[in-house]
Amino acid sequence: MRAFFKKDILVFCRDRKQVLIPLILPLILIIAMGFLLPNWMGNASSSIQVKVGYVVKDNVEAGLKKFEDSLATKGMSKDEVARLGMIAKDIHPTKLLNHVLADEQLTEMIIFTEMDEEEALLKLKAEEIHAIVTVPEGFTRNVVDRTLLGEGKGAAISLVAEDSTKEVTILQGMIGNFIRQLNTGAAILNVGAEHVKQGGMHGESSITVVGGMERIEGVDTITTSQYFTLSITLIFTLFAALSIASKAITEKREQVFQRILLSGSRPLSYLAGKMSSTFILSTVQLLLVFTVSQFALHVFSDFSLQFWIGFILLTLMLCFFIAAMSGLFTALMLRINADIATAICNACILALGILGGNFVPVYILPDSMQQLWEWTPNGLWLSSVVQWIQVQSWTVAVEGILGLAVFTFVTVALSVWIFPKRGRI
Repeated sequence: MRAFFKKDILVFCRDRKQVLIPLILPLILIIAMGFLLPNWMGNASSSIQVKVGYVVKDNVEAGLKKFEDSLATKGMSKDEVARLGMIAKDIHPTKLLNHVLADEQLTEMIIFTEMDEEEALLKLKAEEIHAIVTVPEGFTRNVVDRTLLGEGKGAAISLVAEDSTKEVTILQGMIGNFIRQLNTGAAILNVGAEHVKQGGMHGESSITVVGGMERIEGVDTITTSQYFTLSITLIFTLFAALSIASKAITEKREQVFQRILLSGSRPLSYLAGKMSSTFILSTVQLLLVFTVSQFALHVFSDFSLQFWIGFILLTLMLCFFIAAMSGLFTALMLRINADIATAICNACILALGILGGNFVPVYILPDSMQQLWEWTPNGLWLSSVVQWIQVQSWTVAVEGILGLAVFTFVTVALSVWIFPKRGRI
């Protein structure tokens, strides 16, 4: 096997164009994509602007006065009425919503313009705004009744849009989050009211102000440059593996394989030589591109030693799989017609690239295709590395390595099964 390994290394390195293209072209594409889509994944919200018409039909002061007047008819003491009145003013749901809408981080993405209902409908028809958010009449009264007294059905904020677009979905999520927080505050206040009645709790009640952007602690964001560095380099390495395997076509035509058999060498030694040379060359290519990307473009900056250990282990396991794929391609080249085998191999790489998120980020693909992401070996590696960048959990790394090991074992077994035996070429 050592002689076959040396032969494949020398044959590959003899063609300078074949050596330089997988190294230089990924770097050019990484730089180009970084300029064309700066922080497209890392800060996607900056590219999204939602224009919203904000219609307020509610009269806050009138709602609070009606609430206080209703308390007097319930036979409550003056102190109890005064206390609930103060709490109602503190709750002030419309004021809380206005505070959420005025959040500095939120206004970078969602622009609210207060207007009347007729003007809002006209602008929605003219597509000058994406949606209309309406605070209905009696909103304050209904919310405080439900929150403090447990009476009524509460109130709903109306959201109207022509189409269910990405912008509308974002707005819907923000409004839904506000309602959930308001309901949580209501539940807390109801529990507190029961304790007060039982003499078990005294003090002021409050609702936490909600809104703004939320960041999960311990999770880093992957940038556009990082994603495309990983995906582009991987697809070029797969094509390099096909290039190494395609040398078998020339060797088949010039009867090199028959001479190997006449020398007494085992046929599988030839296949093992292809795999081992591909492993070394793919490892050098991947690590070299990642190293240049780091020092020249600072793609993976400010990461710990633990990150680099896990990243290298995942990359080495990927190289084992790429070597197995080279063996499979080689077996096909020797087993069937060269042109048909080349077409099948190219189609296989293209399919893996599309489903595995190497050509475009998998997040923009249809949901049905996204579900296939981690069921492809390249998609599994890319998914594992993305999660490793975000959380650096050894569970993620081990699962990724074991998954790639399964793909590698199956591919090697298939290669050995397809590879022709003595006298069958």
